[in-house]
Amino acid sequence: MLRWLRGFVLPTAACLSEDDYFRYQVLFEDLDRNGDGVVDIMELKEGLKNWSSSFGLNSEKDILQAGDTNHSAGLDFEEFVRYLQDHEKKMKLAFKSLDKNNDVSVLKGTFTSL
Repeated sequence: MLRWLRGFVLPTAACLSEDDYFRYQVLFEDLDRNGDGVVDIMELKEGLKNWSSSFGLNSEKDILQAGDTNHSAGLDFEEFVRYLQDHEKKMKLAFKSLDKNNDVSVLKGTFTSL
């Protein structure tokens, strides 16, 4: 359903690679349980709980606060994409700061002692 919107309604999403767009679309549609095109706080909370226990308590509130730029109490697809892009950018910067020798393996050798 969202695919036809690409390029004229979703300018942020339009600049994504096909792989990124598809990945974000799948995540969004998985979260948007009622199919209304908006991920609300309850859908986000349920999705985070189902995906992983690595999210902290009340992570859904932090994500919604950071991503909901129009203050509609939900994330539309464009806000969702923008949030993920910003989050991925921060993660890449954090990784790069840890990867001192630029071998793209911060954890190299970490698991040898296990």
